[in-house]
Amino acid sequence: MSKRREDLQSIEGVGPKTLEKLRELGVTSVEHLAEFTVEELVEAGIEYDRAVKLLQQALQRVGAARPLTLREMRQRQVRAFKTGVAEFDEKTPWRGIREAFIYEFAGEFGAGKSMLAHQASVAALREGFTERVVYIDTEGTFNEALIEAVARRFELDVERIADSIYVYQPANVVQLEQIVKFDVPKHIQEGCRLLVIDTITALYRAEFVGREYLAARQQRIHYLVDWLRRHARTFGLTTVLTNQVMDVPEIFAAGVKRPAGGNVLAHAVNARFMMVRPNKTKPEGYIWPLDVPGMAPDIRIEYRITGAGLE
Repeated sequence: MSKRREDLQSIEGVGPKTLEKLRELGVTSVEHLAEFTVEELVEAGIEYDRAVKLLQQALQRVGAARPLTLREMRQRQVRAFKTGVAEFDEKTPWRGIREAFIYEFAGEFGAGKSMLAHQASVAALREGFTERVVYIDTEGTFNEALIEAVARRFELDVERIADSIYVYQPANVVQLEQIVKFDVPKHIQEGCRLLVIDTITALYRAEFVGREYLAARQQRIHYLVDWLRRHARTFGLTTVLTNQVMDVPEIFAAGVKRPAGGNVLAHAVNARFMMVRPNKTKPEGYIWPLDVPGMAPDIRIEYRITGAGLE
């Protein structure tokens, strides 16, 4: 699954000065270069025409510039892994979580979102979907004991799992964005095909407080998610996001909750699910598709919280 990175100097037009600028930008390989935009290269001091040629070559190397026929798309095998949540794996279109998609699981505190994020990390390793997992914990809730409990439930070697999950705990938005933009591609080159961010909006809501910062907050969230889309498009990376919810500010929608992040996340993710646990004293809950291709919104996926994940 992992492969050797192609050296930047193999690209025509990458001389010492251009190479220095690319490295200052944080570009680590031809594959990584293919994820950048012309505007980002120009901002790094590379002239426009050269930036266009560099990006064209990089895209050709990774195959992103070649169109697919409908027949080729039909024949393409879409990989997926089962989560271990029985009804989710049975009722979702891909019988689990599929590659190159951005998933969002939103819900109130105690719904089991973080538990599902932990479980997905172990499940992806169990099924050979990925060689390593990058888990970005923005709220300090990563639970090593839960990972071990899920691994034992799946009859996996706990020590192997311990060496395959890489946990980042950014303290602010800048750190989060740098991890996604520069650290994640390095892990991708070593076989990572699953990224988990638990939770996606927490740091943004904490730092951009007040309506006067709403536009700036949404722009920054959009930029982060756009990098997730680039990773998905270029490398087939799957991302699982957990998210908080907020009340819908409409007079006729009292008590209705929707994921935080507004239209930015609504239009950026590929599959959005809501998680609901009606009674916090009981382990039962359910998931319903807020916006999932191929799923009707009235489908109900029931789950049960245990000491070793969701069932």
